[in-house]
Amino acid sequence: MSEVQCILHFRFFRMAQSRFLWFVFPMLLLASCSYFGKRSKPTGNDVIARANNEYLYLSDVSSALRGLHGQDSIDAIKTYAQTWVRKKLLLQKAQENISDDDVAIARKIEEYREALILFEYEKALIDQKLDTAMRATELNTWYEKVKNDFPLEEDYFKIVFIKLPKDAPDLKEVKKWITKPKDEEELQKLEGYCRDMALSYVLGNGVWFNKEMALKSFPFNEYEISSLVYSAAFKEYKTDDALWFVKIVTKAAKGEASPLELVRDKIARIIIEKRKMLLLEKTYSKIFEDGKESKSFEIYVQ
Repeated sequence: MSEVQCILHFRFFRMAQSRFLWFVFPMLLLASCSYFGKRSKPTGNDVIARANNEYLYLSDVSSALRGLHGQDSIDAIKTYAQTWVRKKLLLQKAQENISDDDVAIARKIEEYREALILFEYEKALIDQKLDTAMRATELNTWYEKVKNDFPLEEDYFKIVFIKLPKDAPDLKEVKKWITKPKDEEELQKLEGYCRDMALSYVLGNGVWFNKEMALKSFPFNEYEISSLVYSAAFKEYKTDDALWFVKIVTKAAKGEASPLELVRDKIARIIIEKRKMLLLEKTYSKIFEDGKESKSFEIYVQ
């Protein structure tokens, strides 16, 4: 298993752990209530539901009614009561087939309780101490380590372009800046002109497009793409409403490693998950070493 697969497996495990604990533990906790006795038959008028010999009281649902009034409050009580009855009947049926003094049930409840406590502790630890800042050098380093785990599923093209109104001023001069800029000053003039006049534009390093999006976004056709890749120069296009200047800077072919720009978010998530793993490992190791130093535990098996 590659390092990235290991990290993503850790992330998936924590997500699954979270969902499992929040679904299973409350069910087991409710089931365990029978070990501590049942509420007696009501004597007042605040009871709102019964499931065999168990009762639900208005005071039990008061927290769920905050901010609700009138019919909304009544509807909420009905919904809560129906859910409560269904769950109680299900648990009661299950308990008919499982002994109340079944040691395995009590052990599982304790295991889930411990798992939930540890999960909440890890979550709080990560929220408080995890460094989430992304540094370019770290992104580049990790990208080089794992880029082969992200092969392209199709061709991509890095494109720079300028889309101008057909009646844009000073086009003769601007075309020189676009096609044959003399120096950095002319490039800055072009940037300022595009900022003021262009309908849309991307200069500098360009932006990645797959073939489908490139054909939808720009006025060239599929047969022109290859020639644009190899020309490495701006090509001018005229449409009904605009004047285009388009250049394909480079191509990344299907099967090659994805460019960093296309997988930056994935790499960032990998870095974060790795940091989580290291933070938890470091914290738990310190807790163990502190316990050893303070003689808080003993292991009697040699």
